[in-house]
Amino acid sequence: MPKRKLVLVSTSPFPHSDNITDGPGYRAWNLFQRLAKKHEVVILSLYESYHKDTRKGCIVSEDDFLIKCISHKPRIVAQTIVEEKPDILYIPWSATPFIARLNQKIPTIVDYVGATLLEQFVSFGIIPADFLRLKMKSFWIGDFFMTAASRERYYLIGLLVGSRRLCTYNRKLSPSLIHLVPMIPPSVPPVLRKEVIEKNANELVILIAGAFLPWYDYSTLFEALNTLVKDGKESFRCVFFGGNPRNPRFEKLVVKMGQNWHLEKNLIFTGIIPFKERGNYYLQSDVSVNIPLNTVENELSVRTRVLDYIWARLPMITPTADEHSKMVIDNGGGFEYSANDPQSLSAVLRSLLDRDGFRKIANARKNMEEIYRKSLDIGNALEPLEAFINEPYVDPARSSPRQFLPELLFWGRDVLRWLKRSVI
Repeated sequence: MPKRKLVLVSTSPFPHSDNITDGPGYRAWNLFQRLAKKHEVVILSLYESYHKDTRKGCIVSEDDFLIKCISHKPRIVAQTIVEEKPDILYIPWSATPFIARLNQKIPTIVDYVGATLLEQFVSFGIIPADFLRLKMKSFWIGDFFMTAASRERYYLIGLLVGSRRLCTYNRKLSPSLIHLVPMIPPSVPPVLRKEVIEKNANELVILIAGAFLPWYDYSTLFEALNTLVKDGKESFRCVFFGGNPRNPRFEKLVVKMGQNWHLEKNLIFTGIIPFKERGNYYLQSDVSVNIPLNTVENELSVRTRVLDYIWARLPMITPTADEHSKMVIDNGGGFEYSANDPQSLSAVLRSLLDRDGFRKIANARKNMEEIYRKSLDIGNALEPLEAFINEPYVDPARSSPRQFLPELLFWGRDVLRWLKRSVI
């Protein structure tokens, strides 16, 4: 098997040192830890430049990866890719604008992680035309397409048809069109490195992990908790582990919402926690809650926080619209409630605050052990990806990135940032 050089370009934070990560970053980190055992992996991280406006570069070597923090400007990205001389390029689809100055046709994997168009719809009530065009055009610059969710795969095939790429796509090279490469929890179990949650005896610790995002239903959770307090069921702590460095205003809004329900005594907001320290919170909690809005975005989603709950064998309270949550409930790893229904959620929580609540949680935790074991077994799902890496190709019908993805949008963004700093 030949050793290949893979270069990954992404705006996601990667969990080296004390960093955090997001869904696409979690996916890539998880996937490339396996690929790095056989191939050379270089990550070109645009996160520091694009999201933190940092001009200082960095080079980090960790977990068999070489991570280079570079400018997000497409000219610099293209130049760096050429200098790296990769055999294969890997990009999450949302990063395609950043390779807009790349003239070469390098064998390219495009990974469709997260239903971003639908997230925009849930958050703002619209799908921006630029986002839709960007997603359609992403099909024209890739040779191997993949996703982590079986349901999203069918949604993507529909978009592939709409992009008109299907008519030119070499189905002999890739008959599946969109390949399913599942996300799995980390294979190394979490370790309790220090005590981070203070709790009284017989107090239930409820964990809400992950970033504060508009497609989660905080109002239903707070109303359910408020109902418990009114009924005298106050022996619980609800820990919100995480933050939102990209949208601190929304994070503050959620905190204020909890205060408005007069739940200050029962709520703990940790703020941003390094990715490598998250195990401390999972292992000190009794039960987790997944609080998605009841939308089509949730049906198509792969929640990395749900994968982390499985990783920690932490029983879940969750609706069952997304495939991983359904798997947990179907196999006895948690407790189901109806999405957007505070009374349904409070009823489940009340049952866990009753006398035999901890026994129910212990039984669910035992079932989570088996769920975790099964989730690591993805059979031969990696075979098509490995075959492409071993014998990479460029689909003759595809385009070079420069033909389709102009730099104007990002030039405009940088001008606005400069103007903002000038005003300040």
